[in-house]
Amino acid sequence: MTLLNDDEAARLRQELDQARQTIRILREELDQTSRGLVVLTLELDRKREEIQNSTEQLWQAGKLATVGEMAASVAHELNNPLTAIMLWTEKLLMDMPLDHPKRAGLVVIDQETARMARLVRSLLVSCRRGPPLRAPVDPSEEADGTLELVRHVLQKQGVAVVREFDPGSPRVQADRQQLRQILLNLITNAVDAMPRGGTLTIRVGPAPAAEALPGSVQIEVADTGQGIPADVLPRVMEPFFTTRPEGRGTGLGLSICRRIVAEHGGTIRIRSTVDVGTSVLVVLPPEGLPTAARTPTT
Repeated sequence: MTLLNDDEAARLRQELDQARQTIRILREELDQTSRGLVVLTLELDRKREEIQNSTEQLWQAGKLATVGEMAASVAHELNNPLTAIMLWTEKLLMDMPLDHPKRAGLVVIDQETARMARLVRSLLVSCRRGPPLRAPVDPSEEADGTLELVRHVLQKQGVAVVREFDPGSPRVQADRQQLRQILLNLITNAVDAMPRGGTLTIRVGPAPAAEALPGSVQIEVADTGQGIPADVLPRVMEPFFTTRPEGRGTGLGLSICRRIVAEHGGTIRIRSTVDVGTSVLVVLPPEGLPTAARTPTT
């Protein structure tokens, strides 16, 4: 057996120390690489989920566009025969004596045909494409027109309507179609929140001075429905977020409302209490306010 002298033993110990250090460095690099792989895997999963969500959103948007085109086509086809019925009804009424026993029925036909014509025109306006056409608009008139559009649904659901329109409310500079779209989305959500009926209240009036620019208008759509849980409320305006069963709703309504309101330089906020109801408040800046002076928030 050959014994090592002191120099050889010292050199061997040094080589062993270097080997241990090299192993330690390699182990640290391996651990760092493993952590990097975990991060990359998580990032890859996140990107895959984002792509899947984007694909679903595009698919939903495509379906909505198709439905919109179909609705516009149907409304256009209905418009012509409705016009013919209205013209002939008016002619018959003009030629018919006031005391004729069948005149009352003809008057009902005339009124209901005129109502259907208004619904068709509203549907065509809602389906119209193109850049926003902003003009002075009376929010109270638009609220009335939207309620007329869904009058049958409100009656069927047993929803009572309360209108609180301030006659002194100023007009707003808005796209009529987009304002109708906001109102229709909010009213539809309110009705869905009251499956057993309830009260829908629409208020139009000057916005509180502390919360908006002078001359701004506040539109409030309130229901006595189920309310929104506090943990869900922060997410309700996210695109495609919905608490409804599959096949009912797309989760786009409030997201679209928020975008349109922001584009008009306004604000939208929601107050809700479970089993009490929900109130959505939309504030729009006054007519004639320069775009640069508007500070949209949500």
